[in-house]
Amino acid sequence: MRAKWLALVLCLCMAGLPLSALSQRPEESGTALRALLISCDRFVSMPDTTPSSYNNVVGLRRALMEDARGYRGMRAVANRALDGAGFAALAQEALGQAQEGDISLIYMSSHGLLTPQEGRVNFALLLSDGERETLLDSRAIYEGLKDIKGIKVLILDACFSGAAIHKGDEGLAVASLFSGDDFKVLTSAGAREPSFLWTDSLGSLRGGSYFAQALVLGIGTQGGFAADADRDGIVTLAELLRHQRLYYGASSPQLYPEGDPLPLFAYDKAQLSGTPGAITDLSVGNPLLEAGEGAEITFSYTLNQPARVAYQLIYQRQESWRFEAPQSIAEPVGEDGLVSPGRKEARLRLAEGSVPLAGYLLMLVITVEEDRALPQACPILAVRRAGGALNLAVTASPFFVPRRGEEAAFFIRHDGPCALTAVVRDEEGSPIATLMADSPTRPLHLTPEGTTLYWNGRDEAGELARGGRYFLHVSATIEEAAHTAVSGPVVLIRR
Repeated sequence: MRAKWLALVLCLCMAGLPLSALSQRPEESGTALRALLISCDRFVSMPDTTPSSYNNVVGLRRALMEDARGYRGMRAVANRALDGAGFAALAQEALGQAQEGDISLIYMSSHGLLTPQEGRVNFALLLSDGERETLLDSRAIYEGLKDIKGIKVLILDACFSGAAIHKGDEGLAVASLFSGDDFKVLTSAGAREPSFLWTDSLGSLRGGSYFAQALVLGIGTQGGFAADADRDGIVTLAELLRHQRLYYGASSPQLYPEGDPLPLFAYDKAQLSGTPGAITDLSVGNPLLEAGEGAEITFSYTLNQPARVAYQLIYQRQESWRFEAPQSIAEPVGEDGLVSPGRKEARLRLAEGSVPLAGYLLMLVITVEEDRALPQACPILAVRRAGGALNLAVTASPFFVPRRGEEAAFFIRHDGPCALTAVVRDEEGSPIATLMADSPTRPLHLTPEGTTLYWNGRDEAGELARGGRYFLHVSATIEEAAHTAVSGPVVLIRR
């Protein structure tokens, strides 16, 4: 029987039952790795998400244990109502032995909230043991981690998590509490976006989050280390962000610093001989479609084992994903009811009645086991409406100081989905850095609608640009008509 499933939209986080501490002792040379994995599923004021966050932590822990460098220590806790002092004590307990040059990974998953603070919104995690709740905001997270030596990689899997680094909104902030050399931050969503959990056919939260699912496939054996784009045995943060944005489209993951080359995960080529997951190597041929009769999505992937495969198209209406009303398509099967392994090419036509469709949709690639559906990938697609003005415009932060960890921020205003090219140019018009190259936009839940971009001040060769004034040149082609816009100057200060 074909399983149906419903994604539960929760301003979320994920995690579970207290997991016992692990201690792995690699050779006493090189960078030492440690991890602290925090999750909550039981709440007082919000829906219970058991065991979604727990499943996320279990999956991530397994993937991290495959890192060829080995972890000195890995601690996982769940369902704790941590205040600032409690979080700081836990961080010291788990990560306090770190030295300069070490890497500490902190994964935090729970309901995310926006709270007002000093004239702007602030991000906070809701942490609970099921009887008592606390809010752990960005300041408390920073204060609890700042004295840990070495590099702290913070992964926030929660609604609105981009607000922790002021990314994914139109505020044009160039810095956050985490700006500088010792913090790296990856978030599951922009500052105004929810994150998402998935359920089984009965509506039970037997799964986890789409973001964590993609993360584990990206850095794990099961996904064939899919995030390693150049196949050099190292998954950098920049590579992981690109992977997350391909495999997880329900919201827009954000990264600080932009383009960061820090090796988050390392593997030996021999590990590639392990058993891969059901589906790997997804490629979408046309992520931007034109609305109209016959609009069709083309994509391909590798099926590594016999399986029942289905596809779902989830349409967005009034900035909400209609998970409860998917367009479902089953892959043709053999006599045994299974699709045979191999490279698969597929085409999906948009549902009748959705024309003239315009906006964003999710394409879910699913494998079905008995009564359980498992989402393998969830890329986003955009459909451009016919006719209508694009109303392209760009605003920019007035200045930034890259040596302090600041990044130039840009907000590109546009009506509806489109494919943008965005190039930073100097005063002479020479190109310095390409931030988008004919890339489809994504919904960020912003009013007015638009796209946010960030520049770390470096040119295409990775060198810090000279001090001076720079401009973002943006272009898009709609129905063979060219649209262009240029930002005001942003001053790069070198000091």
